[in-house]
Amino acid sequence: MADSEGIRQVKRLSCSFTAGFIAGFATNPTETIRVRWQVLSLSSTAPAETSLLQFAGRILRTEGLIRGLWLPGCTAWMASFGGAFGVRMGIFETVRGSVEKVSGLERGPKTALLAGLCTGSVANSLCCPFFQAKNRLQADAAAETQRSLPSELAAIVREGGVAGLYRGVPALFMRGGLIAGGQLFGYDTTKRALASNGVSEGPVVHVLSSAVSAVSAVMLSAPADVVLNRYQAGPRMGKHYASLSAVAAELVREEGPLGFYRGVVPNIVKFLPLFLFSMPLFEQLRLLAGLGYLS
Repeated sequence: MADSEGIRQVKRLSCSFTAGFIAGFATNPTETIRVRWQVLSLSSTAPAETSLLQFAGRILRTEGLIRGLWLPGCTAWMASFGGAFGVRMGIFETVRGSVEKVSGLERGPKTALLAGLCTGSVANSLCCPFFQAKNRLQADAAAETQRSLPSELAAIVREGGVAGLYRGVPALFMRGGLIAGGQLFGYDTTKRALASNGVSEGPVVHVLSSAVSAVSAVMLSAPADVVLNRYQAGPRMGKHYASLSAVAAELVREEGPLGFYRGVVPNIVKFLPLFLFSMPLFEQLRLLAGLGYLS
């Protein structure tokens, strides 16, 4: 007997949350490097490394892989990415169907982009407290003592009240939509291109599509990502910005327009393994759950 729509939705959410949590744990080191590199200029005592590899190498030498890169904000990254991925991919098919019904568009990359913009913005906004705690924990990873996720959330509430948990949510709303929209547009486009060339859908197609989607996601979301990370990590680094526009103005003044793309390489490095891990895993979990591949 076929599953009801309610059961299928539960299966979608179970697959997406499971894939998101596992991928978050596996990729926390690259996320830590990216955040620490992006906020490096906020610290008056920051060393003068001129390349990401030099910066990562110093962390490994002085702090070690586990202490310096894997532990900082790991639980918060699992909660933020796992939660956001779980929500956006769990409801993606339903939202995409609604977009197609309302717009009259046929299923294709355009509807994947539109549905991704919708689901990504909502999912990331809901997980804003976890993203903020993660940024603060990773930006201050060199500190002698590290706060846990609950203690960091409590510290945010003490500093700015409950509303402080959603500090920077406009940028996260935009960033989340751009990441998901860019990712799913690239993913769907690549899957369809490979299928049109006679490549049967399976793990190879999912890996190749994920690789392309990492680049498209990063290029769309980079400006919002840099502004958000600096805005949220600022208080822990002694910088208190009045608004997101204040962060953007400082970036343009001190680093020029290219400052908005600071960290693009580590961002791609982060999203590449993240998407290579999460999307193929999500597809296989869907297959095991009897949902079939994402279409």
